[in-house]
Amino acid sequence: MRRALALLAFLGGAATAVNVNLRPQGDVLTRAVQAALGSISTKDFPITLDTKTGPTLTLGGVGVSSAPFNPDVIARVVQVGSERRIEFNPQGPVPLQEAVKLELTKELKLGAWTPEAAAVGFGGADLNRDGKIDLSDLALLMANYGQFAKPSTPLVGDLNGDGKVNDIDVRLFSAQYKP
Repeated sequence: MRRALALLAFLGGAATAVNVNLRPQGDVLTRAVQAALGSISTKDFPITLDTKTGPTLTLGGVGVSSAPFNPDVIARVVQVGSERRIEFNPQGPVPLQEAVKLELTKELKLGAWTPEAAAVGFGGADLNRDGKIDLSDLALLMANYGQFAKPSTPLVGDLNGDGKVNDIDVRLFSAQYKP
């Protein structure tokens, strides 16, 4: 373990940018999503909206799901064929900006809507998925150091997705690990 910590200190590194795939419909919802993502984005860990893929976000129900909302509901998730939609209640119990943050916290599986939680959730170094990046994650990475992925089987610790666990993955981990 000392060798792994020394390697972390020696290699250093920087985190990469993250694109969040969502398709908000309309200017009001697009601005709300961009503002929400901007509130968890940092200079060191920029988070941007990519509208090419991902679930569709609407204000109110659309088409077959245009049934009225329960007044206490912030949003609902609807599956229509192959399309997944998150529909926000236009008369919901909280303002739209807050509703977007609350629902995207669940959708993106973040522990909270903070820059720190986003860095952990999007960074990939939380290998055991316990909501923190610690020595148990480093142990998982080092257990697979030098390994190569088998076809269609992800490799724990392959943070950059190149099919092997090596110094690049250790650098990515070290950029996210904060003792």
